[in-house]
Parts: sequence; C-alpha cells; structure tokens
Amino acid sequence: MKIRSVFWMVICITLFACQHKKQGPTDYQKIVKENFKEEMVDTSLTKGQLDKIHRLHKIFSEVYPESLDEFIVTIKKNANPDQRITVWSAMADSYTKFSLKNDTDEYLEKRKEAFRLILMRSILSERETKKSFELKELTREEADILLSDYTLDKAPIKIETH
Repeated sequence: MKIRSVFWMVICITLFACQHKKQGPTDYQKIVKENFKEEMVDTSLTKGQLDKIHRLHKIFSEVYPESLDEFIVTIKKNANPDQRITVWSAMADSYTKFSLKNDTDEYLEKRKEAFRLILMRSILSERETKKSFELKELTREEADILLSDYTLDKAPIKIETH
C-alpha cells in the first residue's frame, strides 16, 4: 500500500511540475521527499537500462523538467525498473510520433500537454484518461491519436504490494 501511495504522489508532483516552470522544490515537495524517501526501493541499473534512460530523458527533456540524474533516481527507486522503462518507452513512442508533426517552438505547449496526457494514460485506462484530462492545447482528434499510439497494454499498470 505504501508503494502505491508513493507512486501516486510522484505522479501528482510530476503532473504539477509539467504545468509550471521549475523554480525549486516547494515546502510540500520537500516534505514528501523527506517522508517517503526511506520507503522507496533503490535498485542498481545495468548499462543497458541506463542507455535506455538516457534516450528517454533526451526525448522528454523539453517537456519533463527533471535533470538526467533525477530521472535516473526516479527509475532506480522503482521496485521494477524494467517495467518503468517499458512504460516510459511506450510513452516515448507515442510522444515522438506527435512531436515530429509538431516540432516547432510555437507548438511547445501542445507538446507539454501531449506529454501530460500520455503520462496520465500510463497510469489510467484510456477511458478514464479521456474522462479526467482537460484538453486545452490539443484537439480531441490529436488526443485520440496520441492515446491510440500508446501501444502498451490498454489497461492501467497494476502495482503489487506484499
């Protein structure tokens, strides 16, 4: 149960951070880090995993405000880093298709919203994502294409607790 709580907290902070410019951690973020730090798992990563993480960080660097080191720590702290890398890879595939068609500076806000939509889809079903996500920059058609390009199993990720 604690891992699920930590996972949701990290996702909420991530979604919030994507909507605002990063100005340093808030008091709330400091408290969350302090309270949950010891409950997270710290795993070693292989060179292959690190190579994948570097690729993912490069793809999302303009829309995901974490440094490479922070991103690596986020993956390392997961109980199953391969699963997390698989999810981020599926997100990257969908995002890349979209960003190639919307690659100029004038579409940066669309790309940020596309990232948030795909991130939400990685934890919710497609139906729940459509129901919960408020489109501002993307059209419904663009959102539908993004979601259909997310090729990971069309069910939300399940986190097992023991």
